[in-house]
Amino acid sequence: MNDSMVHGLSRRALMRNGLVTAIGAIVAVAALPEFTGSALAADPDNYMQIITTANFSNYHCQSNWWYCIKCSGSYHSGNNTAGGVCPAGGEHQNNTSYTKYCLPHDGAALPTDSIGDGVQAGWRWCAKCQGLFWGSAQAESTCPAGGHHAITSGTYTYDLAYGQPELWLIINGGGSTQITGQTDWLYCGKCRGLFYGHGGTADGVCPAGGTHSQYSGSSNYIMIPYFSESSV
Repeated sequence: MNDSMVHGLSRRALMRNGLVTAIGAIVAVAALPEFTGSALAADPDNYMQIITTANFSNYHCQSNWWYCIKCSGSYHSGNNTAGGVCPAGGEHQNNTSYTKYCLPHDGAALPTDSIGDGVQAGWRWCAKCQGLFWGSAQAESTCPAGGHHAITSGTYTYDLAYGQPELWLIINGGGSTQITGQTDWLYCGKCRGLFYGHGGTADGVCPAGGTHSQYSGSSNYIMIPYFSESSV
């Protein structure tokens, strides 16, 4: 879970070179899972751009990721409220007033810059429980559906931003709008999944027993809400 430190391009240099254009107003969201959001229009030309002081990369985003109000983990479901297998029992559960998240994929990992921002590639979806886990630790993981989390061939490898990089929604047809992600998402050293810490280092229900507990080398990850073009 460690990342090397690098130095490089500043955001101002990226702007001078035309890598960010038509800047819109910053779209802010609240600090807890209870903030609301709406789905980005289903258009392949819409994508995220994540910028650190060292570099930048473009990412497609997959919608229908949610916060589970029972276990405090993250999971994927197309029906907006429930799905998968929850370590607290039954299916994962969301609330219709909670936001839908967008998980970046198909971009480049950005090593930690001089102020601690970056993007870590290698997060995977578990086909058994529908949760998100660190792919390199599959053999040490614990799945609430039994055994280890499963990596399915042909599925995305996700890229999670950490620290406080700049997040931009690139709108189809030109233009970009800076948005704010949600911090305090942590890597659990027990089950190897991602959970929301509510500002602390432990929370929810872990399939390995007890509560989720932050891994000693975990970054502070960012989950990105989906926005519709009409909302920005």
